[in-house]
Order: sequence, then C-alpha cells, then structure tokens
Amino acid sequence: MLIEENTAKAPTAITAYRHGVIEAGGKIWTQPIVLKSDTIILMVDKRPSELHLSDFFQTASEEDLPEVIIVGTGEKQEFIHPKIIAEAASRGVGLECMNTASACRTLVLLQGEGRSVWAWLWP
Repeated sequence: MLIEENTAKAPTAITAYRHGVIEAGGKIWTQPIVLKSDTIILMVDKRPSELHLSDFFQTASEEDLPEVIIVGTGEKQEFIHPKIIAEAASRGVGLECMNTASACRTLVLLQGEGRSVWAWLWP
C-alpha cells in the first residue's frame, strides 16, 4: 500500500471544521457555503430539505458536472428527497448527504484522489 502525504493546496481546501465554523480556502466561514471546482461562494438561505436539482446545477454545463456532490447538513444528518438523488444519478452525478463533519472528511479524501467533487456545507 502506498501512503502519501496529502497537502491542502487547492483554493477550496478544507483545513478545519468544528460546529458552526468551516475553515476553507484560507477563510473562516460561519454561513453555509458551496464549493465548486476552484471557488467557494455563500449559499442561498435554504435548508438541505429545501434544495432542488436546479440549485445544484444552475450554473453548470453538462461537461462541467462533477462525479459526486456532497451535502453536509450541519451537526445532524438531514436527507434530500430521493427523487432529487435519482435525477442527479440520471445525469451521471452521485449525490450524498451526511453531517458536515463527515462531509468535510469525505471531501478531503476525494479531493486527495483527484476526483471531481462539489460540496454544499452547512456549518
């Protein structure tokens, strides 16, 4: 097994998470954020259960879609409607919901593998 050091150099790299605070891209975020490609933006004021497929793909072309979208729902896990997950899968994109601590760990792992991943994170 090859073990390599993974250094956080990406503009969207998550460096720390604690309840209510996400450290990403060299900044501290206390509001929900979206990590897409090499950008971090503030999220519209919605809960995970209020999201629609259009929220995830509103500015993306079919060529720019990620392999996976991770939704970190805060301290407790919330679920997105299964219809939205199925619609994302029909476009070739996996959509996973988990608490934000797990989402941050998963995001770092997938980015370290060089995978194309977006994240919607509630602190």
